[in-house]
Amino acid sequence: MGCLKKLLSSRLKILHISKFYPPEPGGIERFVHDLAGVQVKKGHEVCVLAHQAGFGKKTVSEQIKGVKVCRVRSLGQAAYAPIAPEFPLVLFSLLHRFKPDVIHAHVPNPSAFWLLFIRKPCFLVLHWHADVDVSSMDRKMGFLYQFYRPWEVLLLKKADRVIATSHAYFNASRPLSRFKKKTRVVPLGIDPERLAGVSPASFPKTPHTLFTVLSVGRFTYYKGFEFLVDAAEKVPDAEFILVGDGPCYSAIKKRVAQKRLEDRVHLPGRVDDNRLRELFSRCDAFCLPSVERTEAFGMVLLEAMCFGKPLITTKIEGSGVLEVNIDGVTGLQVPPADSKALAEAVNILKHNRTACIQMGEQARRRLERHFLVSNLKFY
Repeated sequence: MGCLKKLLSSRLKILHISKFYPPEPGGIERFVHDLAGVQVKKGHEVCVLAHQAGFGKKTVSEQIKGVKVCRVRSLGQAAYAPIAPEFPLVLFSLLHRFKPDVIHAHVPNPSAFWLLFIRKPCFLVLHWHADVDVSSMDRKMGFLYQFYRPWEVLLLKKADRVIATSHAYFNASRPLSRFKKKTRVVPLGIDPERLAGVSPASFPKTPHTLFTVLSVGRFTYYKGFEFLVDAAEKVPDAEFILVGDGPCYSAIKKRVAQKRLEDRVHLPGRVDDNRLRELFSRCDAFCLPSVERTEAFGMVLLEAMCFGKPLITTKIEGSGVLEVNIDGVTGLQVPPADSKALAEAVNILKHNRTACIQMGEQARRRLERHFLVSNLKFY
């Protein structure tokens, strides 16, 4: 009862537990950054506990725009999870010193399981960004999940509230099916201020008459970049910019070279925030060609909407992407793993610039109505 009364107060002490935190890339990381920043602006005291990226960097604490950030030393990763022996010690110390009113844990993140070993001192929120990927494409994770799942269930039982990011994902999630009563659906959101301030143009661009499609994400199997490259081959009078890096980057680069598309399909790798804002500003449309439900929401879509860009997305059953992009209103939806359909969608927007601009404007308005993090309520 005391926790609930405290949640109604004007000032809370909020501890976020996240796998990583910017400048490390990733949709969850950017969301936690924006949420923590907005909470500080609203008068709350906010701390983020995350891992260092890379091997052996020492544990550091810093303050970034009013947010206290503690990054715990990591000894690398195993099965996508940071190996951080110091994490429980830092967590227990932080709980003792900071005394949060709310612990807001962003999962999947095995380090959140350390919360099972504390007496729950406050309101515990699990932000369910995605189920653990146990698809046939990643058999190792399918094997390891049988050991992960019991801890996952215990953490779900301990939580006071679970937050799912979309109705589609919540309804399709097997782990959440037992916890419907304590689960609330709240979409992800962004703080547009993070995207403000486009720098002068620095990216070499082909003539302005060439329709430009931007895509951004980690180069991994479920992103479907190979289908976007194949689509580019079918649209000879458009250019495509695929931003990011990851395990599939070399394969995609090789595919572009084999098709002799280097003059129209650009792979700049991972870029800094200024250049990314510039690319968002200059493109004509944004495409997220993901092929599996591992693409749980598509945080990057909100960033494209902030710049007023029409979206091209795939109809992934059980994914929140279906609830972000409204087909025929804010952009176009096509079947997943279908390069011909992607090419057709690009051609529709390219040949009807008025509709393209109108969809972009609708996308911006939809963002302002539904996906501003400052308007979302989690507690």
